[in-house]
Amino acid sequence: MVFSLTWLPDVLDTAGLKVAEVPDWRNRGRREMGRVRGVMVHHTVGARDGNMPSLDLLVKGRPDLSGPLAQLGLGRDGTFYVIAAGRANHAGEGKWRGVITGNSSFIGIECENTGRPDDPWPAVQMDALRRGVAALLKHAGSDSSMVCGHKEYATPAGRKPDPLWDMAPFRESVAALMAGGVSVAPSIPARDGQSRPTLRRGATGDLVTRVQLLLQVEAIGRFGPKTEAAVRAFQRIHDLVPDGIVGPKTWLTLDEAGLPVSQTATAPPQPPVAPPPTSATPNPPIFAVLGTMPPPDNAANKVKVDGGTVVSPNGVRFASRFKLGFMTIGATSVRSALTADPAIGAGIDARRLAVVAAISGNEGNLEAINSWDLAFMSFGIMQWTVGQKSDPGELAALLALLKNDDSGAFADCFGRFGIDVSIGAGQKTGFMVHDGRRLDGASKKAALRSPEWAYRFWRAGHHPATRRAQLRHAAGRIDRVVGLKVAARPLHDWLTSQVGIALLLDQHVNRPGHVPATLEAALAPLLAAGTVPKDPAQWDDDDERRVLERYVIRRASTSMTHSQKRAERIFDAAVRGLISSARGSFA
Repeated sequence: MVFSLTWLPDVLDTAGLKVAEVPDWRNRGRREMGRVRGVMVHHTVGARDGNMPSLDLLVKGRPDLSGPLAQLGLGRDGTFYVIAAGRANHAGEGKWRGVITGNSSFIGIECENTGRPDDPWPAVQMDALRRGVAALLKHAGSDSSMVCGHKEYATPAGRKPDPLWDMAPFRESVAALMAGGVSVAPSIPARDGQSRPTLRRGATGDLVTRVQLLLQVEAIGRFGPKTEAAVRAFQRIHDLVPDGIVGPKTWLTLDEAGLPVSQTATAPPQPPVAPPPTSATPNPPIFAVLGTMPPPDNAANKVKVDGGTVVSPNGVRFASRFKLGFMTIGATSVRSALTADPAIGAGIDARRLAVVAAISGNEGNLEAINSWDLAFMSFGIMQWTVGQKSDPGELAALLALLKNDDSGAFADCFGRFGIDVSIGAGQKTGFMVHDGRRLDGASKKAALRSPEWAYRFWRAGHHPATRRAQLRHAAGRIDRVVGLKVAARPLHDWLTSQVGIALLLDQHVNRPGHVPATLEAALAPLLAAGTVPKDPAQWDDDDERRVLERYVIRRASTSMTHSQKRAERIFDAAVRGLISSARGSFA
């Protein structure tokens, strides 16, 4: 018997999501579904390793509960497995928005996760879940309020814990997707800036061998499960999407992890390839390299350009050539740096650090540099610039902070190369000075596009003092943002959740002049209609959520770059428990 949910793969595929159909899924189900009212999210409590190790269980069921156990399974790499077109045993007793017929009214999605707090949900999995839920709800004619967690549906309260993360910001992100139209998920580019292909399980060739040598797995030239597991482990450590796929971002991070140029060439694969002799020079320890300070360049140890990449004096390919200059997103996120060295965040309010960490991925990591656009040089987690044309820039203020905090670190990173700063007391922008000459014009600033300066700023991003200066400078910006006013009140009166402050800061970094007007455009109709109280002191979590939903939509209508994708990353941080959507969590 063919059941009714045969539309599932088409809806997910149209949303640009990865779909795998399990054999005989159209004929699988306990019985026919009723009217689809919503979607229920579960986690599998499966094995830690593998993409979808619980799939067989979801299809066949358990001794105490017959399968199928869900209509859809969601792997760690964002692949939806279509399991059943009929009713599944996933809900049990419960109630959500007045609906008590869970199995016949809700599509069940079992997401692969151990259900333990120490098992992070990959961003690619969460992104697929948001987009998939939005597409399913839109097809069913329901709104975002009709996605619930199993823990929210199940009765008595507390009977089920899944999923572990907060569903409220997840619904907000689904609502934002549905309001803007469920956009197609971005695909991984087929090649990176050096024309290296994206590698995944099943790939063969010398580039696969190169990856295997770097990750210290058996170099057989075939991309199998062991290589995929090693890639996932590397990606987790470097805060990349742990999808086991070597795409442009993973290639770049592998380059920055420190494989010397002399070791990048490999012989054509000859399966099986024998291990290298014990006398060969060992590969560098990839997880230790980023914790060291790269050497300074000088006349004897030069920075080189090799094709489309820049190579450090010690042989690390750290950046790519792009347009007028060079760029790299860096390899060390705020969270991973704080985990490795908590001292860089000492004395900085934990709520501010959490907000900074939540938005920093939208601009770059701690070593990020960009010398290709009209700002000549941008650096760090908020891409502070030297300013366009003859304008001052915020980068001078960051360097002034570093110089004041740790003059020795400033001398090591910048002073040895003739750099100083010219900035007034208390000013947020200023000019860099090189060899006594103020860089206050385009022709002077253009020198910063060189590979040497790309390396020097990238190198500075490894220094603990520079990292601490970045965190302090970014945290200080929050105070400037929340002090801006809308309707005669500072922004921190209207929005008091960490999610709300993160969204405001994110727009301020990208389009600083737009923040008050965008929030006012979102707020005004809600106040006029009485949807939220006029006095924000009377607001609760739901009131702030309503304002944020409209704010995210209004933000997307401005000239802000990749507004929706940036917002999704912030909501994802809330879902993962890294920041809070609760009103008052930032106050």
